Amino acid sequence: MIVLPAIDLMGGEVVRLQKGDFGTRKAYAADPAEVARGFGAAGAQRIHVVDLDGARAGRPVNLEAIGAIAAAGVPFEVGGGLRTLADVERVLNLGAAFAVLGTAAVHRLELVREACARFPGRIVCGIDAKGGEVAVAGWEQGSGLPAAEVARRVKAAGVALVEYTDVARDGMFTGVDAAGAARLAREAGVEVVASGGVASLEDVRACRAAGLAGVIVGKALYEGRIELPQALRAASGEERR
Repeated sequence: MIVLPAIDLMGGEVVRLQKGDFGTRKAYAADPAEVARGFGAAGAQRIHVVDLDGARAGRPVNLEAIGAIAAAGVPFEVGGGLRTLADVERVLNLGAAFAVLGTAAVHRLELVREACARFPGRIVCGIDAKGGEVAVAGWEQGSGLPAAEVARRVKAAGVALVEYTDVARDGMFTGVDAAGAARLAREAGVEVVASGGVASLEDVRACRAAGLAGVIVGKALYEGRIELPQALRAASGEERR
């Protein structure tokens, strides 16, 4: 199981939110590339990058920061504001290994299909749910669709990996929804990475026990609740308790 440390970008800085609320912004670092290098030195195989400004604007915004992260030399994925094929191509050309489509998975399924055909194996879909309903546009709008339905649609479009976030848990240290993510994997028949609410190594262990493909860890790393090397060992099952 893979552990993806998260870098959320606003105004070129590394920040975290609570429950996706932009009014709860807390900055942790002014240099995203330095954070990426630190994650790489700690053993990260892949970093999860979110352009929060882009998610609201509907187009990539933090392109300079994304380019700087690429220069750090650690494989990474980017989501947030990717609403056209040109947007996807732009972040991949900047050095991202994968592009994460969220809002497009709901409103522009044809884009998901086209992106998967043009960039095979490099498209991931983010499914972010509030009370079981998929949220879009930076989590500020509801879609009226359940997570499993969206997951089935994107799988049919060519997506092999879904990243599932329980928005109510995000940034709250209330524990990851490993059971919900595993249920989504079963119902949609797709590999799932869990995100939102990770508070301790027990959450990493729970995701591994649930058979998930991975877990995204953000605020717990920045607040010192989890050390990335420990999380990586927990994910691999090689830790000593």
